[in-house]
Amino acid sequence: MAFFDIFLLEAVLNGLLLGGLFALLSLGLNLIFGVIDVVWISYAELMMVGMYAIYWSHTIMGLPLTLAFIIIGVVGVAVLGAAMHWFIIRPVLSAEPINQLLVTGGALFFLQALATVIFGIDFKNIGVRMPSLMVGDISLSM
Repeated sequence: MAFFDIFLLEAVLNGLLLGGLFALLSLGLNLIFGVIDVVWISYAELMMVGMYAIYWSHTIMGLPLTLAFIIIGVVGVAVLGAAMHWFIIRPVLSAEPINQLLVTGGALFFLQALATVIFGIDFKNIGVRMPSLMVGDISLSM
C-alpha cells in the first residue's frame, strides 16, 4: 500500500464535509431569498453561532457531542433565528430591500464581533477523531 496516502484521504474527506456545509448554506440562502423574499445576509453567522455553541458545550461544558449538537446547536440556532426574525426582520418586512440588507448587515457585524470577543481568532477544534481502518495487515489511522 505504498501508493496510498492517508493524508490524501483525510483531505478528500475534509473537502467533502466542507462541500456539504457549503451546500447546506446555499440551500438555506436559496430558501430565504426565493421563498420568503427577505434579503437576509446574516444567515451564515447563525451557522457560526451554532458551531461555536457546539464547540463550547462539548469541549468546555463537557456535554456529549450528540446532545450538544441536537440541543445546543439545532434548537439554539432555531430559537436565535426566530428571535432575530421577530425583533430584527419583522419590523422592516414592508420596507425597501436596502433597509433589510442594512439591518441584517448590522446583525452580521454584531454576531461576528461578538464571536471574536468571546472565542478569539484562533482555530477551534472539538477533537473528534476518525476510527482506524484495517486493510489486510495494514492499520490506517487518521
